[in-house]
Amino acid sequence: MNKRNMIGLLCLLAAAGQTWALTASLDGVLDEWTGSGVLNLGTQPGIEMGSYTLLAGWDADNLYIAVNRNSTDRYLGDNYWTDDSFFLAIDIDGLPNSGSNKDGYGILSFAGPMLPDLIYCYAGGSGWYETCSWNGSGWNWNGWTNAGTYYGWNESNPDDEMTIPLSAIGGSPQVMVWGWMTREGVYDYVDASWPGGYTGLGVVLGDGILIPEPITAALLGLGGLVLAIRKKA
Repeated sequence: MNKRNMIGLLCLLAAAGQTWALTASLDGVLDEWTGSGVLNLGTQPGIEMGSYTLLAGWDADNLYIAVNRNSTDRYLGDNYWTDDSFFLAIDIDGLPNSGSNKDGYGILSFAGPMLPDLIYCYAGGSGWYETCSWNGSGWNWNGWTNAGTYYGWNESNPDDEMTIPLSAIGGSPQVMVWGWMTREGVYDYVDASWPGGYTGLGVVLGDGILIPEPITAALLGLGGLVLAIRKKA
């Protein structure tokens, strides 16, 4: 293939990759969460009815996470038992056996070899959450904030949307994640989990879900290659 044809092919692939950027509006309405830029990480049964679907997307600045919960009649919040808490663990260094084999709340364990270094604990009302970072021997708790979240508080805006700055996870959207849902205040029992859908006491999760998926990440990389070829041409 000559240089001109190669550039044409890469431009087509890059154009496809450009459609994969998602910039979410934090409003509890998931209308924009469609197309090839959204990764469906799986659907798990709800606690009493309906289901939870975990979604991921990204743009140049943020990783976005959403939970479609509109069929469950449940919300994230501070009401014991009747509300939910959601946790997202992230492996930000991509190194085997680097991270913790247990989450900071002591809810579940990770079997590795990939392990989380950072956990977002969406366990508060009015969008509040805390994070914890693995320091090599224990979890450092980083305090509470409500920046970059929407919890679906009402029937017309029922779903959850969260923003995670790429600067907080190493600068790239390509990370491995694990997620799990509990009832608010009942942190020893897992009601839904990603991947695997494991529930109950003493849940153990293996490797998580890679975001973006390898094919997506490769095409995003081709976009940068196109720019490099153009500069040399």
